[in-house]
Amino acid sequence: MARTFEEAAEERKSYVEQVRASFYGNAMEGGRAIGARQYVEQQEDVLEGKNSSFGIRLLLAILLFAGFVYCDQENITFQGYGAKDIVQQIEWNPLPIDDVVELVTSEP
Repeated sequence: MARTFEEAAEERKSYVEQVRASFYGNAMEGGRAIGARQYVEQQEDVLEGKNSSFGIRLLLAILLFAGFVYCDQENITFQGYGAKDIVQQIEWNPLPIDDVVELVTSEP
């Protein structure tokens, strides 16, 4: 039984979409593979920050820092922890690298 020209063309089109989907992984829109140019444009938008939450994260970081400075100036504590306790936890080094390097490089 011979295939019609339309059936063969549809089969080739389906195969090409499958190959594109395999190359672009998660670059699928609505169950259909998007073209290479559209994929590159989406990636450029992400790199340029058009679809980024950097501004929100920056604002949140500034607010947290301002709150920390305010609590330090007013000596405000939260559940018994003050600003000095937080600074000590940040400065604490649970794995002193110098000791580890010395231990590894020392001869038995």
